[in-house]
Amino acid sequence: MGLVIRLFAGICIATIVTQGIVLGVCAGRGTLNAGSITQIVALLNGIDITGDRLRMIVEQSESTERPTYDQILMARTREGLDMDLRLDSQKRYSKELEDKFAELKRDQKLFDERREEFFAKLDEVRKGVMDDGMQELTETLQALDTEQAKIQLVRMIEDNRIEDVVSIIQATPIDKRSDILAEFVSQPEEEMLADILRMIGDGEPAKSLIDRSGK
Repeated sequence: MGLVIRLFAGICIATIVTQGIVLGVCAGRGTLNAGSITQIVALLNGIDITGDRLRMIVEQSESTERPTYDQILMARTREGLDMDLRLDSQKRYSKELEDKFAELKRDQKLFDERREEFFAKLDEVRKGVMDDGMQELTETLQALDTEQAKIQLVRMIEDNRIEDVVSIIQATPIDKRSDILAEFVSQPEEEMLADILRMIGDGEPAKSLIDRSGK
């Protein structure tokens, strides 16, 4: 019984040694692959593989084509070229985005400048129209008799247009101005006259216009 056990152990050890030799040869030559491993496993599992077949396995592993140094170098060169192409593509895309962003900023700046010019021109036209209208209104009131002129000025004050009234009074000749202001005789009219004189003394309405322009 002990002899049988020793014999079995010797067979197992020989099998493992054979496996190690074959695997070492295949690995050392760079031909260790799924096919050779399968054949070796079959040998270890008692499949009918003779010495000739084992020799054939080794010869097949030797005959397997391995890439040459030039082939390996060429493959790495292609990989490097592919990487360079990808990097160049990314750089071009980034440059295009930067150019588009710069163009957008230029267009936005040009638009803002034109918009400011438009509103400045609009304010100029509006101011010109208002100045012309105020000039015409002043001349019209000056053409009225003093009582009618006073009545119109009172209505303007009641419409919260006291600044326009002050401007008209300031533009009216001094003798005509005195006659019109002398018509403010009732108590409410006297209060209106006091407000007019106070604003003239404060430099209104020019002072308010200057203050608003500076904000």
